[in-house]
Parts: sequence; C-alpha cells; structure tokens
Amino acid sequence: MDTCLFFNGSGRDAPGFDRPVFDSFVASGGLVSQTGFGLETHAAWKDLPRIDLQGQIVLPAFADAHVHFLQTGLTLLGGRLDEAASLDEVFERLREAAARSPGEWVLGWNLDETMLREKRLPTVTEIDHAVPGRKVWVSRVDLHSAIPSTPAVAWAKTVRPGATLHHDYFYRDDYTILCSRLMGGLPREMKERALDLARRHCLERGVTTVHALEGGWAAGPDDVQMVADFLVREGFHGLVFHQSEDPGLARRNGWPRLGGCLMVDGSFGSRTAALSSPYADDPSTTGTVYRDAANLDRLVGLCAEQGLQLAMHAIGDVAVEQLAEAYRAGRRRYGPQPLPNRLEHAELPTPAAIDHAVEAGALVSVQPAFEVLWGGPSAMYARRLGPERASRTNPFRTLRQRGLALAGGSDSPVTPVDPFLGIHGFVNHPTPSQRIDLAAALDAFIGAPHRFAGEDRHRGRLQPGYVADFVCLPTDPFRHPPERLRDLRVSRVFAGGRQVFPDPIPEPTGTTPATPLCRHG
Repeated sequence: MDTCLFFNGSGRDAPGFDRPVFDSFVASGGLVSQTGFGLETHAAWKDLPRIDLQGQIVLPAFADAHVHFLQTGLTLLGGRLDEAASLDEVFERLREAAARSPGEWVLGWNLDETMLREKRLPTVTEIDHAVPGRKVWVSRVDLHSAIPSTPAVAWAKTVRPGATLHHDYFYRDDYTILCSRLMGGLPREMKERALDLARRHCLERGVTTVHALEGGWAAGPDDVQMVADFLVREGFHGLVFHQSEDPGLARRNGWPRLGGCLMVDGSFGSRTAALSSPYADDPSTTGTVYRDAANLDRLVGLCAEQGLQLAMHAIGDVAVEQLAEAYRAGRRRYGPQPLPNRLEHAELPTPAAIDHAVEAGALVSVQPAFEVLWGGPSAMYARRLGPERASRTNPFRTLRQRGLALAGGSDSPVTPVDPFLGIHGFVNHPTPSQRIDLAAALDAFIGAPHRFAGEDRHRGRLQPGYVADFVCLPTDPFRHPPERLRDLRVSRVFAGGRQVFPDPIPEPTGTTPATPLCRHG
C-alpha cells in the first residue's frame, strides 16, 4: 500500500480555513490516515517516504460544481476569443484558428462583445472577409447564440431549412439544433484531445473534482459515454450529469443524477433569459421560456420515482420561480429525495422563488465569476436589465441567510475553471449586501460540491479517512488583499496523495535522496 508523510505545511481545514490545524499528515492508499503536528519527528514514521511542503498553505483540493467538460476542452483546442479587446483582434484570432484547422470548420469560442472596444458582435460579412471561403462558427460566451460565415449559413439551411439569422446570429431553437449537429460531427480524435486539455486545465487550477454536465443539444450521440470512459481511464474524479430527459444512460452507469443544463430559459447576454418585464436594451423581448409547467412536473416526477437528483438551468426571474415551484410541488408529492434537486444559476430569483426553493430543500449551484465579469452598475447585466434589476442578480448572502446551500462552479467554458476567480466574486460582489465571507466562499468551492453529490463523508476535508486531494498555496488567502483574490494561484496539486501538478513527482533512481520521494505502485 502506498504510504507517504507530508510535513512542513500550514494545514487548513473546514469550517474556518483561517488557521493551521496540522502541519504534517500521512497519506496511505490515497487516503489521509493521520494528521498532526511534527509527525516527521515521531519514530513511528521515521522510515516513510516524505515530501516537504515548504511551509506553504495546504487546503483540501477545489471542486467545480458546474463544468461542461468536453466543451471546455474544445474551447481550449479551438480559437479562443474571450481575451480579444476589439473586432480586429477577433478576426486575427479567427485567421490563426483557420491556419491551425485544415478541416472544413473554423470554430471560434467565448466571444463577449461587451468586452470589445466596439461593443457589438461581428457581422456575417466581416467574418467572410476575415476567413474567406470557410465554414466559420463563432459562439458567444454564453453558448446561447453564434455568428456564422456565409458558407456556414448555407450548411445551416441544409440542416434546418427554416433557420433564420437574427441580427446576423443564430439563437434560440435554431442555435440549439445547429450546434448539436455541428458538435456531433466533430471527429472523435479531436474530442479525445480536448478532454485531456480540460483535465490538465482543471489540475492547473487546483480542481480535482468536477461535476461534468455533458450531452444534450451541444453534443454527439456518443459523447457522454466517451467523457465518462475518459474520466475513469484517466483517474480524474468527475461526476457526469447526462443532459437528457431520458434516464436510461444514467441508470446503466449507476449515476444517481440527471440533467445539468436542461434549460428552462436562456441567458442575459443573448437576451433569452426569461424575465417578467422587458430587457432594458431591447424592450421588444422578455426572453424565452423553453419548458412549461407540465414538462417540469413530469421531469421532477420521473426523477423522484427513480431516485435521481435533477439539475436544471434557470436564470431569469420567471424561469427561476417556475423551476423552484416545480421542485416545491415535487417535494410535497414525493417527499424528500436522497440527493436534493439542484437549481443551476438561479441568477435573478424572486422572493417567491426563494420561498419555494427553501420549502423544496433545493440546492443552488452558482457561478460567482459571472458577477466579476458582468455584474456592477456599468457592465453587461446593467445594460441588459437596467441598474435596479442588475443590483439584484446573484443574491448570495440572501440565499445563504434563508438556509439555501450554495456550491460554486464556473460554467466553464463560459468562464474559466478558476476557483479563485469565483471566490473573488463571492467576496467582492458588486452589491455589497450580497457578499459572503472568505471562509464561506472557500467552502463553496471545496466542501459544498461534495455535499451536493453525497460524497462529503470521504471528500472535501483533510482528515483521516478522506481522499488525500489537496493543494499548496504560497500565499495565505486570509492575509491577501480581498480585492486581489482572483490573482491567487496554486503551486502544487495532489490527488490521492500523488502530485499531479505541476508535474508528477518522478520515482527516485540510484541512491536514496536525503528526503525520499513518495513511491507508488
């Protein structure tokens, strides 16, 4: 059995994370077997391989409760547009992607026009000029709309003859159907490379567990099983949510959950989140409700009868209230479930929606990085919703005060897998009354995702019997300026007691080093 002693660390654990509760611990067989102070001086441990943690802060590893894992990898593999500052930069990155992609498609991801100098999306004509003669698909950052090139429009008409451009982009059902066909046609080898990139991306940020929301409209028919097989093969801890109304695949794989981004509505950025009053910057629309009450009641009942946790996407006030009411009705009819149902996003909840969620015992999966990127009086939320409604988005403190459990996620690739960006969003919410403290923010990205999944008795802590997943930080978050929490980075990451970032520790060769390395296998 693999056994190793870790020493010279400032070991932190829930609930506070703010002071050392051990400086050394033993990991055996991938689990923590003992913690304490000065274990390296004890005779019982003198012959163990050991690793010096160099006085750094040691935390349980991070978890991300909302990741589109395959799409994250495809975004990393393709043309990333999220850091472009102007349309000229967008076009240059598309040309670079075209040079790297000899196939028929050029894919651009994560375009956020609100961050561009011009504050607008590119046109079909402009994309044609930048990448002439190619099928180009430029997806907006929220993955709810896309701008095509003219050859891509021609392709779209063969897939969905009635597909119509809205101000030069596809959205709503057109986007969903076209994106599904496009993603399903990508080669398997490309998807396998994308999955490995996603895994590496997570480990670099200290994330050793993801809730992987896969399948549905943005996937091919075999993608969900491919993701699940990859996670098992690579030993990366991912809990797969099949984004489907059919529980068959979940039951065959023994997954006690269904859904993910099963959408009740869309997004603020694409003006498809369902609102009770019109968008401030487009009074002609209040967004889109994709499911009626009967559909929601059927899904809630189906999952309750089969003992499955249900997760669904709702953002606007109309959609959040509708979903919370369905969960409440389900709780009244079927009673509590082994794993409570999840509200994904829940960005603009009404008081009634919060009441319903509390009665339902629902869990709330939130993405606080949204507030970093789009919250505040002059950013995208304020433009779409108006300043008053924007001040009410993502009311984290209110939700916690009402007793609702929050787990942190990224919605990657919508925002990057980056727990400290999310923690920053919790602590520095643009509406001061909705900020939560650092300990609670850390817990949302450490312990809460495991509680949501029913894994909290063996993951998310650094105590005997728990999986030895942990990260090292050169900086104490509690001594770091709160307004700069997003700048923090992990220096080392361990999964099951093995270093996985920056590089696995090699097996020692030749003479035994003065401080031996952990041996495995």
